[in-house]
Amino acid sequence: MNTKDDYLVSVIIPTYNRSEKLEKSINSIIDQSIGFENIELIIVDDASTDKLTKKTILDYQKQYPNIKPIFLEKNSQTCSKARNIALDHTTSKYIIFSDDDDYYLKNGLETLYNLITKYDSDLVICNHYNNIDGDKTPVIKKIKNNIININPLANQKCFDQISTINGGVCVAKIYNKKFLLKNNIKFIENIKYEDVPFYMNILKHSPKITIFPQKIVYNHNIQEHSLASTHNLKAFNDMIKSTTHISNYYKKINININSILSFMISQLLLIFSNLDKNKKEKNILKIYKLEKYLEKQSNFQIHLKRKEADILNHAIMQKKFKKAIMISNFYNLLYNNSTIKKLYKKFR
Repeated sequence: MNTKDDYLVSVIIPTYNRSEKLEKSINSIIDQSIGFENIELIIVDDASTDKLTKKTILDYQKQYPNIKPIFLEKNSQTCSKARNIALDHTTSKYIIFSDDDDYYLKNGLETLYNLITKYDSDLVICNHYNNIDGDKTPVIKKIKNNIININPLANQKCFDQISTINGGVCVAKIYNKKFLLKNNIKFIENIKYEDVPFYMNILKHSPKITIFPQKIVYNHNIQEHSLASTHNLKAFNDMIKSTTHISNYYKKINININSILSFMISQLLLIFSNLDKNKKEKNILKIYKLEKYLEKQSNFQIHLKRKEADILNHAIMQKKFKKAIMISNFYNLLYNNSTIKKLYKKFR
């Protein structure tokens, strides 16, 4: 077992009260084809309260000295702080993130490592599955050909293609640590949906990005029944903060960011539709103010791909708030109807 600081990659897993699912995530890293002796695995326990999570991590550490646990004393509520702390403790040249309830395919890390070293990229993006209650769907669909070391700010078409390529998640990617440090790129702390601002902050620094849409390296588990419970007021407010951060990043950059901002507004409207009526009435004005702010900051012109989101947004921007809430209540029923979900996934 390698005990020196010459690992090929550093993998970061933040966790909180996930003992059972965490095991599968850790095992997927241990079983990688690149050889676990070449991997530095940093697991950050965000002050778990179940006791089993900490025990699981320590049990693994006893077997593998290249598993490096970090135990936070106070829960930070999001993955951002845990990831930032782990970044400061990594020793390899390349960084890979994983969530504690997902897993990498057996050759995932080897694929990512070989690509970033072959092309000397700042960031390599591969494809991943969204596993929705057992229904696996590759995320990157529109891009068919490989893209080697392209600058996302080279032109508008390139930026639009890359900015929303896989939802902006930080997984199924490998990062050049030197690039991150040079540009002081970290996650925004204390908010959910921190992945997208992190990714957009990377893009604004004109990195060399390599994309292999045919190489699937990661399985992202999503439980549909849990989505509504995570669409709460904090999620709503954090989505607004994330969107605002992205707009501010590009305030002095000569590139149109309508594609990513429209994507964020679409997600915000989905969260809004799952709020209860009282919270909708108290917070609907925030959507209106956000879009007006975006128009002022970046000449934002919204383009929503989902027709139902466009109808809801139009009512909000016309300040027809009662009508908008009625529309959102109807959408809430649709979004949470199992038959409609299946049809949507089939024909999307």
